[in-house]
Amino acid sequence: MNDAILNGPQSDIIPYAAMPTMVKTGLWACDLATETLTWSEGVYDLFGFPRGSVLDRATAAACYTPESRIALECLRMAAIRDKTGFMLDAEIEIDGKRRWVRIVAQVECVDGKAGRLVGSKSDVTHEKRVGLHSGF
Repeated sequence: MNDAILNGPQSDIIPYAAMPTMVKTGLWACDLATETLTWSEGVYDLFGFPRGSVLDRATAAACYTPESRIALECLRMAAIRDKTGFMLDAEIEIDGKRRWVRIVAQVECVDGKAGRLVGSKSDVTHEKRVGLHSGF
């Protein structure tokens, strides 16, 4: 292997140790009976809501652009109906600033019935802006 590749300038490479402070990712859950949301600190930060604040699904859904909200609702309904999951890159707008969020969701079932959606949300704005493709 070429040592210049291994030992050359690496100003564009992000050290792994720095990633947790740069990558905005969090876990979430939505109880399907009550529409109650449970978010980790990372999701609160991603959406710009105070950590620990009580949110309902309508408040969170209002952050999505109309196109992304429609796509999210369609995928969500199909996943609940089919007891599956989905992934979506959706655009949100917070304080007049837009960013992209990758939503990964899976339906959890209890006694054969969809009980809640669980998953992760990650900020993929940089990926979208520089034209990177995740392969999803």
